[in-house]
Amino acid sequence: MKYFLALLAVIILFTSCSRMQEPEFIGIENVSMDGLGLKSSAVRLDIRYRNLNKFAGRLTQAEGDAWVDSIYLGHFVVDTTVDIPANSEFLVPVKLAVDMKQMLKHSLTTFRKEDVMLKITGRARAGRSGIYKKFNLNYLGKQNLSRLFQ
Repeated sequence: MKYFLALLAVIILFTSCSRMQEPEFIGIENVSMDGLGLKSSAVRLDIRYRNLNKFAGRLTQAEGDAWVDSIYLGHFVVDTTVDIPANSEFLVPVKLAVDMKQMLKHSLTTFRKEDVMLKITGRARAGRSGIYKKFNLNYLGKQNLSRLFQ
């Protein structure tokens, strides 16, 4: 009986500490202006992800930078804690400080296109059960601008 309980404890320990998979980026939604300025403007948006893990988690912080067609767009932060449900999609609310100098300089060429290349780099902190890990945020892919601003 002791061996059975010890084996059961080891199995529970290994299954509860399974390797966490990074969430899968799905897309950007709900883009809105939060403040307009000459140097910088604030944009709020939601990023939809899919949690591929069989367990729930929590995102406690994230920040980084964004580029559109190799043009620096600005710095973003996630200023709220986000609960991540197991095996499902979730939204991350993001506040992006847009560099208006770069935006205006390239708006005629870049933002008139229908599809643009979006690049995101940064760091995030997520985990569960009091155990949190920092990981890199890296995304590079095409986005349809007309769908973002509907």
